[in-house]
Amino acid sequence: MCGICFTYHSKGYNAADQQAMIKRMVNSLIHRGPDEQNHVLRGPAALGHTRLSIVDIKGGSQPMLSDDGRFAIVYNGEIYNYKELREELEQQGFGFNTHCDTEVILNLFIRDEALCVTQLRGMFAFAIHDLQTNELFVARDRLGIKPLVYHWDGKTLYGASEVKSLFASGDIAPQFNHQSLRNFFNYQFNLPPHTLFSGIFELQAGHTMTITPGKAPRIEQYWDLQFPREGEYDDLSEDQWLSEFDAALNDSVRSHMIGEVPIGSYLSGGVDSATTTYLLQQYYPQDVQAFTIRFSNQANDEYPIASNIAEHIGVNLHDIYMDDNQAGNFLDVLVDATYAVEQPQRMALDIPLLMLSQLVRQNQFKVVYTGEGADEILGGYDCYRQDYIRQWGNAKQSQDERLAYYLSDFSNDFAPEYLRLLAGLHESAAQQQTISQFGCYPVWYDFWQILQDSTQGLFSAAFVQHSEGHQQQMSQLITSLKPKLQGLHPLNQSLYLETKTRLPGWILWRADRLAMANSVESRVPFLDHVLVELAAQVPPGLKLSGLDEKYILRKLMMPKLPEHPYSFKKRAFYTPIREWFFTEQTAANLDRYLSEAKLLEAGIFNPQTVKQNLEHLLSLPAPNTVPEYYEVMKLEWILFLVLTIQILHELFIKQTAPCFEKS
Repeated sequence: MCGICFTYHSKGYNAADQQAMIKRMVNSLIHRGPDEQNHVLRGPAALGHTRLSIVDIKGGSQPMLSDDGRFAIVYNGEIYNYKELREELEQQGFGFNTHCDTEVILNLFIRDEALCVTQLRGMFAFAIHDLQTNELFVARDRLGIKPLVYHWDGKTLYGASEVKSLFASGDIAPQFNHQSLRNFFNYQFNLPPHTLFSGIFELQAGHTMTITPGKAPRIEQYWDLQFPREGEYDDLSEDQWLSEFDAALNDSVRSHMIGEVPIGSYLSGGVDSATTTYLLQQYYPQDVQAFTIRFSNQANDEYPIASNIAEHIGVNLHDIYMDDNQAGNFLDVLVDATYAVEQPQRMALDIPLLMLSQLVRQNQFKVVYTGEGADEILGGYDCYRQDYIRQWGNAKQSQDERLAYYLSDFSNDFAPEYLRLLAGLHESAAQQQTISQFGCYPVWYDFWQILQDSTQGLFSAAFVQHSEGHQQQMSQLITSLKPKLQGLHPLNQSLYLETKTRLPGWILWRADRLAMANSVESRVPFLDHVLVELAAQVPPGLKLSGLDEKYILRKLMMPKLPEHPYSFKKRAFYTPIREWFFTEQTAANLDRYLSEAKLLEAGIFNPQTVKQNLEHLLSLPAPNTVPEYYEVMKLEWILFLVLTIQILHELFIKQTAPCFEKS
């Protein structure tokens, strides 16, 4: 696992400037690869690399050149079938100077050119330069596990593992993409290929990019997730599907155990991390060390459950303790986490996740297994179950009956304000409009609307003007995805959208950056593309069976795990926000970002509205009822988005972040 960066000058360049630039870009990524940093200049191309040594520690330095010097590669990731590919290439006459997967990719490209990506099983982002043709080839893995962002100004292509490296080039002026920023108040993630910053884009998952002298980059898709059309599922019994899924899951966990360093595991109270930890324990030849989070806030603490799981399956458990009484200290951690993820956030999840990867590194581990991806391939979130409310409500004869039904049957689970919002969104004409827009009714759609009435007066007049048309980002994305949804089961329609939006844009974006900020590689066995493709073929009723989410996984794993107070049903991972940031004791610490002067300087928010929201939140008592929790939650989300955007403005727009240092 590493950090990569590159520049490619399509129309002229200065070698001295090129060298200074690539060195700055490399230095900004040292956290991703503290073990070694190198770069190489090759005519119009410059390739940079920071290394976290895991496979072939002694022989895997990069940039790596072919024996004749024609090809050079920088690569970030892990190829889990590299030994099989190496054996195949050796039989065809290819020689090897190392024992690492980097050289396997390089030789595979020499043999297959762009088609090499179809042979790779793993997570990857890499760039290969051909000195003979002066062509640069760039690729990203199928699910977007490893990041790759780029900027093209018509003359020069800049690429890197993280946005901060592009800014470190010194050639790209950091500016917010106002449409992207506005969309965070709906979706919580970037809408690919856009990022938070103008002119900076993601190379989307499952895509390659090629550039040659005098031409613009050419982007092509090489992989897409395929679901069966209705009536086309394989005719297998439940037991047969369980056997198929079990075999693929076990194979994924085994295949991910490559490398010359110890492998640990994240462990919470959920079935996803319990599964990866359990299976790692079954196959790993050493004692497994697991890592978890403890909260003083009992509403958020899953440590007793995680500890019980660890004892049951026989792994050692290490924890980091998050104390609400030390909340004032979390602002600096939030700044570090925001610099790492380069995105606004509406929840404070990044803080414990950053501190958890720090704990892993302090225990001398470079690699951890995580349970990320299970919810996204098997329909594990509450919204998948919640969509049944909409479907059941469709049986009502009138809108009045629907509203009465929602308020009577679901008032113990949801605030009346939210149920009224749902009833309006689920009105027949409104539903049809949503289905017409997206090609289905996305299960996340209702969630995206929660803050729609909370942004009134929040934004400055100038920002409202600059962010006009922000809906176009989603419209453009959906236009490209809608044809793939036709004929699919509604659950699979939402799962497909999930793999194209929220999974790469938020789940994996954060997971990579928060681990790599502490030089830790996170591996995600649930997102092995072979397992993901199998999960797509599994009938919807074995993913979401009634209100039992991830049915096939829980059916497999519950007999192997201890009794669970929630029967391993999905519980949202949530952290305190008000207790950490928005109390009378802690709010004063926020002036360096939320003072009137700072808000006016950024020019995004109306200081008076921000002040009113903060005073309102401070005045509310501790919530005890569902409506009270809902009111507090919305205020927390709004204010936390404002806070993290202001932090991003200070770091990147005002250029106070470390990546702008010239040394």
